[in-house]
Amino acid sequence: MGPGEASEVWGGTRFRRLVAGSRFLLVAEPFADSALQLGLLDSGGLGRLLEGARGRGGRGPTALLRLPGRLERLHLRGVRHGGALGRVRGGVLFGLERPISELRATALLAAAGAPVPTPALVAAQRRAGPAWTAAVGTICEEDARDGAAFLASRPARGRLLRAAAAAGEAVRRLHDAGGAHADLHIANLLVRESEGGTRALLVDLDGVRTVAQLSARERMAELMRLYRSLVKRELLARVGPRGCARFFAAYTEGDRAMRRALLAHLPRERLRLAIHRLGYAR
Repeated sequence: MGPGEASEVWGGTRFRRLVAGSRFLLVAEPFADSALQLGLLDSGGLGRLLEGARGRGGRGPTALLRLPGRLERLHLRGVRHGGALGRVRGGVLFGLERPISELRATALLAAAGAPVPTPALVAAQRRAGPAWTAAVGTICEEDARDGAAFLASRPARGRLLRAAAAAGEAVRRLHDAGGAHADLHIANLLVRESEGGTRALLVDLDGVRTVAQLSARERMAELMRLYRSLVKRELLARVGPRGCARFFAAYTEGDRAMRRALLAHLPRERLRLAIHRLGYAR
């Protein structure tokens, strides 16, 4: 390793930490050479790659980039604040713990078997003092589309039920791996259909927590957050009672104790849904 370089291992993957002046790059070893060829450690390189980006994902601008020398594409998402803070600070971060935590959690969850994207990198440019602009890169999941787009296409009943089952299985695997998604909604769930079957995975892990074990209350809160996103986007009717039942059956996998534990928290979650509906109406 040369000057300004260090490394660490998460989930069995080595990440190289590179610094050049005011630029910072934390990149998984397999993608390091390609990231450098993209110019992510060059002056203004990150800004150029995100300029005009309009890709899918989260609050920030995203770009899909060919990785030089590789077959994969990089999904590069600018990290931004949401809500009122986003209107004030936008993409200005004070420190890099947030994007680095996302990369670390994604690597650990992937190693534990959770259906998440392959973590690639964090790239950042210092603006002034402790202020940074940053982006998180994962390997693009080709031929997959987010759940909202999938439902908007009005899939036939068979396709819908297969996707619902795949989604339930994916969320269960995330939770079993200790992942608590900070923003589990329908557009952060990707669906991929192929001759081999239907798969789902969870993306945009900004703020994800990794814990030893999620309680039934935490699990049900996340499931109902996903449900509320269907209500808010007026997509619940597209899923229908059979789709919801298929999702829940896939999540519980015939585990009656898990089913009972989850349903014990349903009254509380129904109350939360009613409160949220008042906001949706406004």
